[in-house]
Amino acid sequence: MKITGDLSAGQEIMTVLERWDQAICSLDMHEIVEYCAADVSLFDVTMELCGISAYQQIWNIYKDYFRKGLKVFRDRINIYAEHDIAFVYCFSKIDVESGIPTPGISWCRTTICFKKKKDKWKIIHQHISLPISAESVKRIEWEI
Repeated sequence: MKITGDLSAGQEIMTVLERWDQAICSLDMHEIVEYCAADVSLFDVTMELCGISAYQQIWNIYKDYFRKGLKVFRDRINIYAEHDIAFVYCFSKIDVESGIPTPGISWCRTTICFKKKKDKWKIIHQHISLPISAESVKRIEWEI
């Protein structure tokens, strides 16, 4: 793990990230909402959304796929933190606690942006993507 900027704020972010990961694995909706800003946005592999209500709905969809004994694994964690804003980027995946890789569960690139509001760190943006070789993927046209 590498922290750049305010080391104290970076350690706070690491603690928040660990608690966030626990909330995700247990799908504790109260905790998930507690860690997010009201206008949180997400760019995921398959979608983009904005607002806590939409964010909540997507996690509710995952309830059928989550089971006990899951853990968020992170690798190459980089944190840039200042007193009221922080960015985390790393590789991550959700898999069984044992650490024995489940076939088909791949690592994702993850970026999470935090803003400190009223002495609490809140997620304001999250971006998740799959690392794919540029040579093996066709160009995607975006409509904006």
